[in-house]
Amino acid sequence: MIDKYIPFMILLALFVLFYGYILTKKILFLRAAVSTIGIVKKVGSESSENGASVYYQNVEFNNDQGKTFTVSSVMGSSSVRDSEGSAVKVLYLSDDPENAVINDFKNIWGLESIVFAIACVGLYVYFEQI
Repeated sequence: MIDKYIPFMILLALFVLFYGYILTKKILFLRAAVSTIGIVKKVGSESSENGASVYYQNVEFNNDQGKTFTVSSVMGSSSVRDSEGSAVKVLYLSDDPENAVINDFKNIWGLESIVFAIACVGLYVYFEQI
């Protein structure tokens, strides 16, 4: 009976390993990141098939050397948080400022939260079936 759950457990183990990998990368990034203030240059939106709009931001910031970089929202939102010209916090690595992130929960922890939730649901379903 337990043999039929082996493919599910393999998939779940891959999710957990993936979660560990992205969590480790994120923690290392946050430990080394430099914080600065960026300016929202563009607020855009995309519409889905059901008519709902998803909003995203493009933010410009300067690194320690004064060079200008642009970072976009990793995940869209259902409402406009910051308008054009607003100041927002940005995190970046000094040696790799092109891989910056807007410093808010959804942009920093969004992917990790989704993968964690999927792994938790998978563990719950598995242990309920045993």
